[in-house]
Amino acid sequence: MKKFILIVLFVLITPAIAFAQTPTVAANGCSGDSVTRCVNQIYIWSMAAAALLALLMIVVGGYITLTAAGNAERASRGKSYITSSLTGLALLFGAYLLLRTINPDLVDFSNNCVNNLDSCTKTTPTK
Repeated sequence: MKKFILIVLFVLITPAIAFAQTPTVAANGCSGDSVTRCVNQIYIWSMAAAALLALLMIVVGGYITLTAAGNAERASRGKSYITSSLTGLALLFGAYLLLRTINPDLVDFSNNCVNNLDSCTKTTPTK
């Protein structure tokens, strides 16, 4: 079971690692805004991956519970998988709601991470 979870986790993380390289940013001090947007996107992607893993564990817990065939220990283990996954989902979305209450820009779902990297252009100072 642990090997299956590790394989699923590896499959979900591998695409994020493949897109790890970002284009260079102009050297006029505009990189701060793009870095914060990239961190925001990393948070959003990790939140989505955690939600998918929690839903997968709910399905696994349901399968274990349904196939218990009268074995009380196995049925309780499946129920504990389900309750733990629901608790994790509640914490995940509770953190989202807390961040949204503090500042809605923290959980902005627009994909501006890579698009805004080229918006920083060198400007000549005015005299």
